[in-house]
Amino acid sequence: MRWPGWRPLASLRSRLVLLVLATLLVAQALTVYVMVTYQRDELQTATANLLVTSITTLKSAISMVRPERQAMFVHHTSQGQWRLLDEPPPRGARFQSADGLEAGAQNAQAVRRSLRMLSREVNRALGSTARVAVSAGAQPYLYVSLGERPGQAPWLRIPLDRIDPPVRVPFLLWWLLALFVLAMIALWFSWHITRPITRLAKATDMLASGRPEPVKPSGPTETRRLGEHFNSMLEALAQTQQTQQTLLAGLPHDLKGPMARMALRIEMTEDQALKAGLKRDLADMQHMTEQFLDFLRGQDISRLRLEQLRLDRWLQEQVNERRQLGQDIALIGHLPILEVSADQAALQRLLNNLIDNALTHGKPPVEIALEQIDPKFACLTVSDHGAGLDPSQYERAFKPFERIDAARSRSGNVGLGLSLVKGIAIAHGGSVSLAAHASGGLSVQVKLPLSGGN
Repeated sequence: MRWPGWRPLASLRSRLVLLVLATLLVAQALTVYVMVTYQRDELQTATANLLVTSITTLKSAISMVRPERQAMFVHHTSQGQWRLLDEPPPRGARFQSADGLEAGAQNAQAVRRSLRMLSREVNRALGSTARVAVSAGAQPYLYVSLGERPGQAPWLRIPLDRIDPPVRVPFLLWWLLALFVLAMIALWFSWHITRPITRLAKATDMLASGRPEPVKPSGPTETRRLGEHFNSMLEALAQTQQTQQTLLAGLPHDLKGPMARMALRIEMTEDQALKAGLKRDLADMQHMTEQFLDFLRGQDISRLRLEQLRLDRWLQEQVNERRQLGQDIALIGHLPILEVSADQAALQRLLNNLIDNALTHGKPPVEIALEQIDPKFACLTVSDHGAGLDPSQYERAFKPFERIDAARSRSGNVGLGLSLVKGIAIAHGGSVSLAAHASGGLSVQVKLPLSGGN
C-alpha cells in the first residue's frame, strides 16, 4: 500500500521506527489484555472459591458463639474488615439471582463487571442456603445472608475494594512511563541501526556530485562490511581515474613535439596547396589536443583555484569580447547581481565550450541569460537557434567522445564539449541540464551555487 502524500514514511529510518513502535504498542496492549483477562478469569475464580470457603467456615464458627458475641467475633476474626449486620442490605444494593443482578432503582451497570461476576460465583457456590447482594460506589460491598432461610438476618458485609481493586491512576501512570522509556530505547536502537546506512547514502550522493568521500564503517556486521566495500570501491575508482588522466594527459603532451616539427616542415614546403591542407590538418590536431587538456583540467578538482567572482560582471565582459570578434551573441534580460565561488579559468572554459558548441552545431544568434532560480543557486543559460537535439539524446550528449550528429563528426571535434561543461559544473557543486529552446534550438542550463546561499 502506498501513501503518496506521506513523505516521512519514505525513509528506512522512519519505517523502522514505525515498525518498532507499532510492535511495542501491540505487545504492551496484549500484555495488559492478558493481565486483565487473567485477573478476571483465573484470579476471579480463585478469589470466589477462597471467599466462599471463608464464609462457610465463618458461618459454622459463629454458630458456636453466643448471639451477643457473634458480631465481635466476626470483627476480630476478619481483623476489622468484615461486619455482621442485623439489618438487610441498603436500598442501593442489588441482589444476585441466577439471571444476574436484579433490576432496581440503581442501574446494574453501575456495578463493575468484575464485581458482578464475583457475586454470581459466590451465589452459585453457596447455593440456596444464602442470599447474595452487591453494592456499587467508591466503596463496594458484598452482602451474604447467614440466616437459616435465604435473605434472613444476620447479614455478613464484606468490603470488595481489596478483593477486586479497580485500575488505579498510579498504575496507568507507571505503565505509560514504562511505555515511554521503552519507546525511547526503541528510537535510539532504530537510529543506531540506520545511522550507517544514512551515512552511506550521503556518501553516494557526494560521489554522484563528483566529490567522493569515504565513510566510517560502523553499526552491525552487514553495514560495517558495506562501508568497507564502499571505501574499497572509492579507492578503485580513484586509481582508475588517475590512470585514465595520466594516459589522457600523456598523449596530448607527447603529441606536442611531433606537431611542432610538422609545423616547421610545413613552412618549408613550397607547394602552396599542400601547405594549406597540411596547416588545416595540423590546426585540427592542435584543437583536439587542447580539448583533451581542457577536459582533464575540468575533471581534476584539485586544480581548481576558487575565488569570489561577480558572475554578472564577468559574464558581461566575456560577451563583449566575443562581440568584438564579430560573433552574434546577445544577453537576454536583466543581469542580477550574483556572486559565486569559482575558478575563473575553469568557468571561462565552460562558457567558451557552450558558445562554441552553439555556434558550431547550432545557428546564431546565441542567447545568454543569467537568473537566480532559488536562494542558493544561479542559472546560466546558453541557447542557439539551430535544429536542436532530440530529448532521447540528452543523456548521451554528456558522455565523453560521443558524437550525436554529423556536424560533431567533423575533423577537430572529439565529443568532449558537454562532458567538459558537466565536469566543471559538478566540480563547482552545480549541475547541467539540456532543454529545447523556444526557437527550436538547444538550451543548456548550468546551475552554480551562490556564495553563502544568498
